[in-house]
Amino acid sequence: MKDGGPPGPDQVHLWRIDLDGAPSEAPADVLDHTERTRCAALAQPRSRLRFAAAHGAMRVVLGRYLSVRPAALVLDYGRWGKPGLAERASGLRFSLSHSGSVALLAVTRCREVGVDVEFARGELDLQRFCGRWFPPDERDLVAAAGPEGGSQLFLRLWSRKEACVKAAGARLAHGLHLPVGTCPGPLLVRGTAPPLLGPWLVRDLDVPPGAAAAVALAGERPYRVVSYSWPQSLTFPHVNNGQLVEDGGQRDRPGSQRTPVRAGLP
Repeated sequence: MKDGGPPGPDQVHLWRIDLDGAPSEAPADVLDHTERTRCAALAQPRSRLRFAAAHGAMRVVLGRYLSVRPAALVLDYGRWGKPGLAERASGLRFSLSHSGSVALLAVTRCREVGVDVEFARGELDLQRFCGRWFPPDERDLVAAAGPEGGSQLFLRLWSRKEACVKAAGARLAHGLHLPVGTCPGPLLVRGTAPPLLGPWLVRDLDVPPGAAAAVALAGERPYRVVSYSWPQSLTFPHVNNGQLVEDGGQRDRPGSQRTPVRAGLP
């Protein structure tokens, strides 16, 4: 970026990507071998299109931050598959999640980040799953909420856990027992064993009905979320006209015309 630059140490730039309306600026041919292999392994054509749209948009956005062509970005992958920039001198960290027609890309500087978005999974037996994997207070809360409320609450807890897992570069199995709280946040999450010791500062994000999303940032320091929409906000060098959302739901730049992905709990 030429105006405003990459996120500050205590900022998260959060991009919301409409996968079914992705523009030609994010072509599939910018993907690397690993991304193409994963894309080709998906059974449904729509899933392949959405995967390519999400990862293509991610490359375009990261390329703009670094002044690098999207196809020239070199990614490396951690032990359990977490992607990162092979050249880490920039300090940029990122996390990508996509579910259904929505993708979220979180970009930070010098602090590990994880983001997750989830839509309901009708085939999952929530009570049985939570009884086996979730801490007792989370299990009981999901059970008490009933079928409809329990489903939404499950998604919220799941997205918090997965955001922490992604920030840590761990496997989902590591995070199922992770206590992520049953109250509105932001909340500080601490694990009891590696690789999820934390701490992670977790916030829920506003997404369409029937979904839940969360972002987790390493450390205890508060942070702000600057929210953008793909591709509307990609009008560099004016990209930082995006609306800034402070902790506690206070918003800077009230004159902005951008429609943000709002941060914070309802």
